[in-house]
Amino acid sequence: MMKTSRSRLGGCMLLCLMGWTMASRAAEPTANAASDASQAQVLIVYYSLQGNTQQMAKAVAEGVQRVDGVAVRIRRVEDCTAEDLQAADGLILGCPTYFASIPGTMKLAMDDWNWKWKVDFTNKVGGAFSTGGGQTGGKEHTVITLLLFMLSNRMIVAGPLYEAVERGTEWGEMGSSAMTGPLDPGVSEGQRDAARRLGERIARLTRKLKDAR
Repeated sequence: MMKTSRSRLGGCMLLCLMGWTMASRAAEPTANAASDASQAQVLIVYYSLQGNTQQMAKAVAEGVQRVDGVAVRIRRVEDCTAEDLQAADGLILGCPTYFASIPGTMKLAMDDWNWKWKVDFTNKVGGAFSTGGGQTGGKEHTVITLLLFMLSNRMIVAGPLYEAVERGTEWGEMGSSAMTGPLDPGVSEGQRDAARRLGERIARLTRKLKDAR
């Protein structure tokens, strides 16, 4: 009987010790959780039918990843949620150009973000990119349309930066784009560079604004 009692007592003590240890670990935040909370969050949302805009979105993400302290997430517009949008400190939108403007799928989604989902975009940093088949087919108009949506929703917008070292000059553009039609099929390395510049610029501004809060 004595041995049985001691065995039961030892078992109870072991279970209590294990329970206390697990509770202590659960109460402690992990290093990753602390790091994630301190990072600026950039969300890239895109619509792509043939894969060209998706390639640009991936290049934009590469640009974001050049900046320390910034996490990037990519979402197809069909898969984007209100939680994704609300959690983002920076938002970069991209889509192809249909008849010199944005596709209906993108427009309907953006309307829903505002009217149905009631997402608060105030003071998020925004940027835009586009693809299109023609040389003068409306890619810039698509970028402007995306930026106007952001400005109308109280966002702060910016575009990529460029410099001419031999001239000592620097300039900015409203966004990045890629010509993907018969005259220039696919997404070139130069166009990917433009997308990376856009991602890096938005990431730096997002990080700076988050640090200032």
